[in-house]
Amino acid sequence: MEIQKQKCSSKEDQDINAISYCGQCHIYMCNKCEKFHTKLFSSHQIYNLEKQTGEIFTGFCKEKNHLNKLEFFCKTHNTLCCPVCLCKIRKNGIGLHKDCDVCFIEDIKEGKKNKINENIKYLEEISNTIQDSFDKLKITFEEMIKNKEELKLKIENTFTKIRSALNNREDELLLEVDKQFNDLYCDEKIFEKYEKLPKNIKILLEKGKKIEFNEDKLISFINDCINIENNIEDIKKMNENIDKIKNETKKEIKFSCESDEQLNLFLENIKKFGKIFISNFLESLIIKDDFVKQNSIINWIKEKTNKNSIKFERIFIMSINVSSSTDFHNYCDNKGPTLTIAQTTKNKIFGGFTPLNWDNSGGNKIDKNNQTFIFSLDLLKKYDLINKEKEAIYCNKQYGPYFGGRDFSIESNMKKGKTFSNKGTNFISNNNLDMTGGKGDNESFDISDFEVFKVIY
Repeated sequence: MEIQKQKCSSKEDQDINAISYCGQCHIYMCNKCEKFHTKLFSSHQIYNLEKQTGEIFTGFCKEKNHLNKLEFFCKTHNTLCCPVCLCKIRKNGIGLHKDCDVCFIEDIKEGKKNKINENIKYLEEISNTIQDSFDKLKITFEEMIKNKEELKLKIENTFTKIRSALNNREDELLLEVDKQFNDLYCDEKIFEKYEKLPKNIKILLEKGKKIEFNEDKLISFINDCINIENNIEDIKKMNENIDKIKNETKKEIKFSCESDEQLNLFLENIKKFGKIFISNFLESLIIKDDFVKQNSIINWIKEKTNKNSIKFERIFIMSINVSSSTDFHNYCDNKGPTLTIAQTTKNKIFGGFTPLNWDNSGGNKIDKNNQTFIFSLDLLKKYDLINKEKEAIYCNKQYGPYFGGRDFSIESNMKKGKTFSNKGTNFISNNNLDMTGGKGDNESFDISDFEVFKVIY
């Protein structure tokens, strides 16, 4: 029922829109009727329809065809109901609350009085924060829309490049067909010339028959003879070409992708090209646009921890939060499972995951569940611990993240990293130099940036 469309209950003014409703008389009133009603019944509860934000409470049951006054309260559904709602027979909207916990309205009076005070307190508290929350939500939503449009644009640009490459390849192949036919057989334009050959021979023959030897016109005679000889040489060459073309036509030029099987395979690959999926690394500055790397890390962590759902909260980034290893420990100590992603100045991207807490205790930590691993995102390889008795991480206030037996570590100033090459490594099949870009055994590498994420199961 739309309040703004209600008409006056008076028969005389039934075509006039109502502006108010009387809760005791259960009538809708226009402006004129309201004035008389207010004078007669000043104590009645009047609802202003223009200011009313919700449905008018009439005191009668809303269920279709009940038309009874509301006398009971259903505790099961927290709603008012009438006698028909409690009918033992349940049919066509009757007896909807026959099996519920029901009481008289008077029985819940005190409870509702107390509850309204709680609700008012809640509304007062939330009224101070809801606008701020909505404003933040609006900003987040606008960022999501921007991200969506950027994602669409990226897909469009990718497929524009693919279409352009296909068009260019098509043009190349079409030109190659012309070239191959012209080189192997002959230029199509040659037929325009050869079509006139029989006629030209007849003309040349008639012309030759008319040539007569004359001492007085010796030079002219010699010239005519030379022309005939030259034309005959041209005719011989053209005749040879005709024979050659006839022989070459036995060779066949083919298109290597003309079978249905090859074409269907190519079309299937196109159908599978590209993938849309949700990334949990929206805040990563290092691998924010590389979904392959992101997905690899997510799958590795799920595999090691047997967790189906994981989230990431970035708690540290060197370029923003750091001046020394002390800052790393202030942000990252005792946070539970963490993921470290590092990038060198040579653009090597690697890192490690551990379920163990970082701290500044100055000791090695063993991962008895064998979940700690390090990885190379350039090689897309994960390196597991050799065994659970090997040191997984080393915690010291003089270092940032330090994995294994210095499989890799980030030093006190956070700008340098250090690694052993192949000796002292605690992770299986790990070549630290390929992973970090170090020069040799016990050599340093330069850090461009690194991030630490809290991993939430």
